[in-house]
Amino acid sequence: MFESDISELRRLGLADTFNDNWTRTIYSVDASHCTLKPSIVSFPSDEYDLQKICTYAHSHGLPITCRGAGTGLLGQSLTTGIVLDVTKKMNKILEIGDDYVVVEPGVVKAVLDKELAKSNKFIPPDPASSNYCTIGGMIANNSSGPHGLGYGSIINYVQRVDLVYCNGTIGFADQSSHDDKIDKMLKYVSSVNIKLNDHYPNVSKNSSGYRLDAVFENNRINPQKIFVASEGSLGVITRSRISILDIPEKKSLIILKFENIFHAALVVPYILQFKPVALELLDKGTMIEGWKTDQSENKNSCIMFVEFYGNDDNFYQRVHKFEDSLRQKAKIVESGYDPKSVSRAWSERRNSLNIAMKNGVGSRRPAGVIEDTVVHPELLHDYLIFLLKLLAEYKLDYVVYGHAGNGNLHLRPIIDFASKDCNILMEALANNVFNHVSEINGSISGEHGDGMLRTKYIPMMYGQTMYQMFKHIKSIFDDKKIMNPGKKIP
Repeated sequence: MFESDISELRRLGLADTFNDNWTRTIYSVDASHCTLKPSIVSFPSDEYDLQKICTYAHSHGLPITCRGAGTGLLGQSLTTGIVLDVTKKMNKILEIGDDYVVVEPGVVKAVLDKELAKSNKFIPPDPASSNYCTIGGMIANNSSGPHGLGYGSIINYVQRVDLVYCNGTIGFADQSSHDDKIDKMLKYVSSVNIKLNDHYPNVSKNSSGYRLDAVFENNRINPQKIFVASEGSLGVITRSRISILDIPEKKSLIILKFENIFHAALVVPYILQFKPVALELLDKGTMIEGWKTDQSENKNSCIMFVEFYGNDDNFYQRVHKFEDSLRQKAKIVESGYDPKSVSRAWSERRNSLNIAMKNGVGSRRPAGVIEDTVVHPELLHDYLIFLLKLLAEYKLDYVVYGHAGNGNLHLRPIIDFASKDCNILMEALANNVFNHVSEINGSISGEHGDGMLRTKYIPMMYGQTMYQMFKHIKSIFDDKKIMNPGKKIP
């Protein structure tokens, strides 16, 4: 079967296509703990290659999964069908304008950052994997990162997408025009007599389900945003036009230390009044070595990063006012006012996930199913009490860090993956946590997506009315359910 499939694809001019065991094994894993071995791996050069592959796959009923750097934490880029790796050839920066950039999906975020910096521009979303994640992957997941508090997720910046659909036809969408499939989707959603916002979580970031709330937002229709956070389940993006901003002239980072994570969470709403662009939390287990110990040693201490951007003349006065107001609530460990100091501190912050992932012994490792929940910041303190009490009942150690300003926690319980009850335990935890998050109008995924592991919980979060809408939207774009199956819709 594999030999037949690959020979036919190569006859279509897709020479860079493989089905040897070595290549398939390499592409059977990503940054998650999931494993799926593809039947074919192809490296398309452009949209015409993608059209050929999609047309062939559609006629044969073969699954298609687009892949960037494979940094997804929930198996988003895994499939038993055809993997399309866009990083090798579809990795070009096509155009840089005054307030936008046009890129192919395989462009690495750090490479784009470096190029934009030459024009004093940037794209604010900056996930921890920025050094190697791709723009296509960021769009697929609706990535955010530490500065999502002040600047939002990538969904706020996508102006246009061009794509190939499951049957090989070309698609496109921006605020002024779109193709027939999108027109059909818009008419369908408009015909359903519900208030969309009543069915979406009350949070500032969300990567779960299809983002219809962003498509129909503030009396404007943004059809391109249906593809953001869709995890390649509706089509393969060939290029995207993304808004860019001027790099701020002034930055300041203040590092605070609290007695414990509960005290830190209580202060979050107060800090938000000062409008920082980032408000990050690092609890025990993810603490950076240089800040672990001081004269007031406390094993439960918690570090918080608070960053401000600005261009106005009184910027530093505002930052000093913030510092003075926090002295009664926390210890100021460090303040940085120059780009070098700020960059150094953030570089160490980005290592927190790697530190967390190393907090395992043997088969006991941090598990990622409940690691991306979001609640309103006002509820963060009570939510943490619920979470840590639940973990105590299961007698589980954990590591926790995250984007406290958004109420977005990356909490990972330490699970024994060799235990015969491992899957039962993880499912019980997910059911408990996701039920609670849904009840308080939060999201089960702030920026990491649904993937293979969280898709089955989407009906729990959105309810059957919205879930049936998601299923119908999937059928409009992907009639044979071959586009990254098992993600978003089972």
